[in-house]
Amino acid sequence: MSKSYKLTPQDVLFFRDARPMEASDAGLGANWPRPDQLNHALRSACLAAWPGKQAWEPEKRETDGRFPDFLTAGPFPCRGADLFLPCPLDWNMKVVPVADTDLPAPLTHGFLPVQEGKVSLPRWIAPRDYLAYLKGACPAKPEDPKLYAADRSIGIGLDAATGTTVDGAFYQAEYLRLEPDVGMLFSTDGTDLLEQAGAPRTVPFGGQRRVCHVGSAEMPRLPQAEITTRHLRWTLVTPALFNAGWRPGWVAEDGRVMLPRPCEGRRPGESRQAWRARLNAAGRFDVRLVAARIGKPEAFSGWRLAHGVQAPKPTVLAVPAGSSYVFDCGSPAEARALAAVLAAPARRSDLCGEQGFGMGLCSSIEIK
Repeated sequence: MSKSYKLTPQDVLFFRDARPMEASDAGLGANWPRPDQLNHALRSACLAAWPGKQAWEPEKRETDGRFPDFLTAGPFPCRGADLFLPCPLDWNMKVVPVADTDLPAPLTHGFLPVQEGKVSLPRWIAPRDYLAYLKGACPAKPEDPKLYAADRSIGIGLDAATGTTVDGAFYQAEYLRLEPDVGMLFSTDGTDLLEQAGAPRTVPFGGQRRVCHVGSAEMPRLPQAEITTRHLRWTLVTPALFNAGWRPGWVAEDGRVMLPRPCEGRRPGESRQAWRARLNAAGRFDVRLVAARIGKPEAFSGWRLAHGVQAPKPTVLAVPAGSSYVFDCGSPAEARALAAVLAAPARRSDLCGEQGFGMGLCSSIEIK
């Protein structure tokens, strides 16, 4: 069962991407935190609270770290009872067949704006606007909720060995400052570490380990729309890491969806062999990917600190939240079955799904 919490920062926060803070670069640290940054911060705080193995911890394999089944989702900005979601990149667009284009295979359709001219969309939108999008009734432009701002300042670099300043090592940096009534909402599944005795109530968060308080909260229900057409749209509300780059690893090069059809869990008294036979009998979806609108990839990296080794991690490119995929399912019934597999809280990222990557919402879309 999932539990929900709210992080309340006590200061500005710093979340970098993979770009260097050199020359005229402004040190773009006013980014909204990624799912992995939240997961790592919470796990690190729990490791600091419990340096040794606890009696309630399950047995683990040698290859597992501690708390391997600690799953997180978020963070999402919240104001009062409202949970804000990333603005879809296909806002107020229609899907049309295309020919003689440079669209990558297997795409056969493209996105066409309904409104002429450039429209500047906000980063986050309110639940009522997202529900309108899911129902195909987008307003011309959603309201900008103004959840946070970027604070800019100048700093000087430190020598890691001596802890002293380095002559001439000045840099610019941006910091994320939330509005006073805005918090960061997230949920946990699996082993709920934050409910254990002695669990941390403050978490160092972000690149400069600024303090955030952790408190219980209620996660509002994500907006849902009825699936009524043969075409299903899946819109990411968190970034996703796919083995095939922009294309999910569970979509073949020819567009076929290679996910198994939903099948109920193992029945009481049913052997494992019989259960697997039912899973195989359920088969796979006869569904194809026909359109995709993908935003600029999010580049991020990090450091490996395990076993006393400090080394940079390779740069990873993630499909950003707000990107959308359209599938031709053949019938509304098949579209509803696929939606049951794709829609949040399911995580359909090929990598790091346990950290909250690859969560999306499903809706119907008309293609003429």
